[in-house]
Amino acid sequence: MKNIRIGLVVVLICFCWIAKAQIQPDPAHWAYGLKKLTGNISEVHLKCTIDEGWHIYAQKQTDEFIGTKTKIGFTKTPGLTLIGTPVEVGKREKYTVKEVGITNYEYAGTVDFVQKATIKTGIKELKGTITYQTCTHDHCLAEKTIDFTIPVN
Repeated sequence: MKNIRIGLVVVLICFCWIAKAQIQPDPAHWAYGLKKLTGNISEVHLKCTIDEGWHIYAQKQTDEFIGTKTKIGFTKTPGLTLIGTPVEVGKREKYTVKEVGITNYEYAGTVDFVQKATIKTGIKELKGTITYQTCTHDHCLAEKTIDFTIPVN
């Protein structure tokens, strides 16, 4: 009976070790900031730094695209008015998967999503979500949605 217990413990330890080895850390690292322009107008910066060999997808894609486009959403807040849509600042690359003939737009290295907004006095913070997918040219991780909070000074 003691040998069975020891055997089970060994199997459980091995299983946990293998399961832990399968967890892929997120290759996308996000930083958030606010840059005041003039009056009540500011720029919200959502900067993504991507590990080497990985990329994230642009917000706008070709018709045949099948991954997860980057989506940025802001929590509705009285006194916050978004001006246009987020602009991508970075080197956008066009990549075609030759085996299936699908073309997509992606960013490697860094990309800064810049959203202009009117922010009235009294707003303490901006909140929202970013949905994105990180991939290499061989495989992708599951799409991910993260929350962000940016203090307004």
